[in-house]
Amino acid sequence: MTENLLPQTSPKKRRKQGATAKKEDPYFSRAAGKAFELLDLVGRSETPLTLNELVQQIRLTKSSTFRLLHTLESLHHLRRDEQGRYQKLDHLRSTSLQKLQEAAAEPMRRLSLEFRETVSLAALMGNRIEVVAVIDSPHLIRMSNVAGRILPPHASSMGKAIAAFQTAEVRERLLVSYGTTIFTHNTITDQRKLEEYFEKIRATGNSCDDEENTLDGFCYGAPIVLPDNRVNAAISVSMPKARLPQEPADRKRIVDALHKAAKDIAEALD
Repeated sequence: MTENLLPQTSPKKRRKQGATAKKEDPYFSRAAGKAFELLDLVGRSETPLTLNELVQQIRLTKSSTFRLLHTLESLHHLRRDEQGRYQKLDHLRSTSLQKLQEAAAEPMRRLSLEFRETVSLAALMGNRIEVVAVIDSPHLIRMSNVAGRILPPHASSMGKAIAAFQTAEVRERLLVSYGTTIFTHNTITDQRKLEEYFEKIRATGNSCDDEENTLDGFCYGAPIVLPDNRVNAAISVSMPKARLPQEPADRKRIVDALHKAAKDIAEALD
């Protein structure tokens, strides 16, 4: 085995080499190149960067830099904080996601021990709602879930719980991105009925999936409401419909436990 003895190229030298390559390529888009350069600058920085800091590094006018940053922000690649500093959204998501998973670990474990059914956690990520943690039921016959699964905002308990608390614009974007696919005869696709259901979720603080996504499956969900009333995540308990409690008091116990878990997670994130 031979050792790699090639010299490491510094970032400054790479930029110089890149600039030379651009001059030689008549099809190279300078604006696109600068956008990627901005993403690279923000992504490599350990702290958020201001517009002026980026202008100094990118070597563009302030107005041109701002237009590129605004475009990247609109496409959900960057986020601007209250101080006007820019941070790469992927980095922000990974940090926030880790905190969410850590905050939810113990409440999810308690739900799993109490009800012995599948417990899941989902988070809003741009134009999609994604499962980010799962504790499977120990039963042989169970409702399964998997981290990384994209949830329908109209036909899943957590998808609906998160979508219900978004602005009308964000909710519409989620529905358009996923599409109102018909999974079963219970799937709600009518816009008016969906909005009525979202209103009900906002009033009660919980949602359910009654064979809307999978036949013979039932799921209760609850939004995780942060102190500023933002909802970016939800938690759920799902089971085969054959194991759904028949007594209203027993069903209420599941919903109450979900509410407590969601509240505990929100407080841990505060």
